[in-house]
Amino acid sequence: MKCPNCGNEMKSKIRDYEYVESGLKNVVLKGITVHECKHCGEMLPEISNVKQIHKWIAEYLLSKGAPLTGEEFRFLRKAMGKSAKETALSLAVNPVSISRWENNKEKIGPQSDRLFRVAFILDTNSIAALSPATILLKHAREILQCAVSGHKKLKSEKIVITPQKVRQEHADAHD
Repeated sequence: MKCPNCGNEMKSKIRDYEYVESGLKNVVLKGITVHECKHCGEMLPEISNVKQIHKWIAEYLLSKGAPLTGEEFRFLRKAMGKSAKETALSLAVNPVSISRWENNKEKIGPQSDRLFRVAFILDTNSIAALSPATILLKHAREILQCAVSGHKKLKSEKIVITPQKVRQEHADAHD
């Protein structure tokens, strides 16, 4: 394979890949093929079933016990296909607040965090709409439980997705 930047030959390696294209710094795709150009440093990962990967990321974010970070909020908002203005209207906040949350200038309040997660689950256009209803209800219960117990301050964890998981989900979807 030729490098699209410099035209030199690229080498292919199976390795872990930090999936920064998701907009999140903590997503790792394990054991995927990555084409690397030794000349200019260009890297081209082979990522299959991106929609499924984004669904898993969303499910992880919806069920995590800690408040959403700005990047996580933006990921979910974009996965819903909503603009910042539309999201502000649905959460009854100023659009400037959405910008401040997404750029980590302000923390997302616990009520807005929970309301946004539930709105994501209930949104029929979001990637969560692909999940079975029982999984979505489980996430909704977990979110509402946080309302009772309060948010825990937890460090963000790595989200690790293996090729086997992608292939298995793909096979299950076609059975």
